[in-house]
Formats: sequence, C-alpha cells, structure tokens
Amino acid sequence: MAFSNIERHYNKHPEDLRLQRRHGMVEFATTMHHLHRFLHPDTSLLDIGAGTGRYTSALMAEGYRVKAVELVQRNIDVFLKREPTADVVRGDARHMPFIPTASADVTLLLGPLYHLIGDEEKLRALNEAKRVTKPGGLIFVAYLMNEYSILSYCFDEERIGGLMAKGVVDDNYHIQAQADELYDYVRIEDIDRLNQKAGLQRVTIFSPDGAADYMRTRLNRMSEETFAHFIAYQKRISERPDLIGAGSHVVDVVKVPLP
Repeated sequence: MAFSNIERHYNKHPEDLRLQRRHGMVEFATTMHHLHRFLHPDTSLLDIGAGTGRYTSALMAEGYRVKAVELVQRNIDVFLKREPTADVVRGDARHMPFIPTASADVTLLLGPLYHLIGDEEKLRALNEAKRVTKPGGLIFVAYLMNEYSILSYCFDEERIGGLMAKGVVDDNYHIQAQADELYDYVRIEDIDRLNQKAGLQRVTIFSPDGAADYMRTRLNRMSEETFAHFIAYQKRISERPDLIGAGSHVVDVVKVPLP
C-alpha cells in the first residue's frame, strides 16, 4: 500500500459525499442496521479507518462512546469540521500503539482492507484490530469484492483481455492486485482464509449494498417511496449466501475468541 496513492485518491474523491449518494446511503443504512443488532447502551466502539467519520458521527449522536482512527489528514479535517468534539487520531490500521489492548467492545474496520494488498498486509490490520478488541468482542471487517470489479470495470470498460494478458487478472478471473495499486479485491474463500489465519470466528457476513452499485442511475431515478423499499429490501436479503459475493462490498462480522 502506497500512502501517497491513498491520499491522492481521497483528496480527489471526497468520501463524505459518497455515503450521501443513494448507492452509498444503501450501504450506510444496511451496515447500521446490522451494527445495531450487536450494540447495547454501554458498548464502547473503535472506528479504524473512519474516513470523514460518517459512522462515528451517527453512533455519537445515538450516545455511544466512539474513538476514531484515520490515516488521511484531509478526512480528519472534514470530520472535525462537522464533529468538533470527536475523539479522532491520525494513525495506520496496521500499527496502533496508542490504542490500548482489549479496549473496545466493537471495532469497525470498514475501509482499510480495501487498500491493503495481499494476505500479509491484511493480516497485520486484522491482528491489530483483534488486539485492541476485547475477548468476546466483535470486529466488523469490510472487503471489496472481486466479481463487482470484474464485471463493472474489466468487462464493462472492455479491459479484460489486456488485463489478463498482463496477469492482472488470472485464468480464474481473480484480480491479482500489484503492490502499488489502490485497491485489492477478494472472494469469500479469501476472507475465510484470512479469518483462519487470524484466529477469528465468523458471527455473520452480509452485503451492505447488494445491487446498489450496479444500479446507481436507476436508484437516482427512483421515487422516495421506491427507494425506501429498496433499502428495506437490501436489509432483508443482505445475509443471503447466494447473493453476498456479487455486491461491491461485504462486511464480515467476526468475534475475538475468549481466552
């Protein structure tokens, strides 16, 4: 992962706006729906890779104690302008010595693994999230899905042949991200492998957006009533195993084992 690539991306593509567009609203609403299943009034949360703090802000408004960690200074500036009282610190998900061990009941890791290339880098972030989460606590881990990228970019943009010739996409149609690329894409079996290596136990896994990223223009044309039904639909079908891997993201909810 090259920090300069990440910083350039978030300076050019403001994360704060993404979750306010309709496809992002589906992702946000579905993730919050599942998060609420596991929260109680005294839950302490850690938001690693908090971006501009959309999740932290929403949880703070509900009265939860949330500490946020974010890598990109511009995101922190946007976050603090909207939420001046937020407890946010600049840091890297792979190494957070400033966060005490076993200090959070629930940890959000909803962005960093998009940008960490390969198992080794992802495991550094997963193991650090495991360290700072209490035994028996939960980690919400978001991933970018391989098939969304294959369909939306490799085929839709007529790039598949060239990318396969270069080895960027293998014969199994799995993207092989290079070390200096911005994103890494996975399949469910890759997530399963990471969980096994990190010693994390799945509680559930869900698609926060489903078809929303494929349907951006159609979502924008929907009436408010129809769009509300679409969000309700995505919440209802988000854990269906026959649909999970086809969306642009998944969120894996894993438990830190008890001693």
